Amino acid sequence: MPPSWRVGSAVHAALEAAYRHQAAEPSGRLSDGLTAALTALSSAWHRYQLQRTDRSYTQAARWVRQTLHADVLRTSDVLGVEEPLRDSSAERHRIIGFADLLLGRGEGVIEVVDHKVTRRQAAEHEVADDLQLNLYGALVQHRWGDRVRVRATLHYPVVPSAVTVPLSSSGMQAARDRVREVADRARADDVYEPVPGGHCGSCPWQLRCPAG
Repeated sequence: MPPSWRVGSAVHAALEAAYRHQAAEPSGRLSDGLTAALTALSSAWHRYQLQRTDRSYTQAARWVRQTLHADVLRTSDVLGVEEPLRDSSAERHRIIGFADLLLGRGEGVIEVVDHKVTRRQAAEHEVADDLQLNLYGALVQHRWGDRVRVRATLHYPVVPSAVTVPLSSSGMQAARDRVREVADRARADDVYEPVPGGHCGSCPWQLRCPAG
C-alpha cells in the first residue's frame, strides 16, 4: 500500500475513534473525542509502519484536530461507525459493505458518510453517481425500510469540508443491480481477467494485479 494510502487509513482510524466517542456521548462536542482520536492515530501510524518522525504525522494530527473542532458534519446523532451493512435477501447475492459513518438527520433521513483524505473535492453530480455510496444507500434502505430517505456525503478532513447530495431510488437500485451483475459474471468465469483502465488509479491491489 502506498504511503499516502497508509496515511489516509491512519486518519480514518483517528476519525473512527472520535465518532465512536461521539456515539457514546451524544450530548458532548465532537472535539471531546480528540484524545481518543490522537491515540488511535498514533497506534495506526505504527501499525501501517509509517515514520513517526515524518512531518506527515504532524500534518495528519492537524487534520484530525481541525476536523473535530470544525465538526462540519454536525454529528449529534451517530447511528453507526464502520457500520456493517448487509443485504441477504437473495441467496445468490449476499452483499456486505462497511460505511465509514451513518448519521441520523431526523424526519426519516439517514446520511451515509465516506471520508476522503484528499484535497480534490468531487462535484455534486459525482457524489450522486458514486457506485459505492449508492450501494450503501440501498443497503441502508434494506435495513431501515424503503420509506427512509438517504443522503450521501463525501467528507474531506484535509480541508475540512463536505459535499452532500440526496440519493435517488433509481441510482441505488442501479448500484445494487450492477454489483449483482458483476457477481454473476465472476461466478460464470473460471478465469476472471482484469481489464486495466483509468479506474485502476484508486485500486489498492495494483501491486498484486497481473495486468498491472
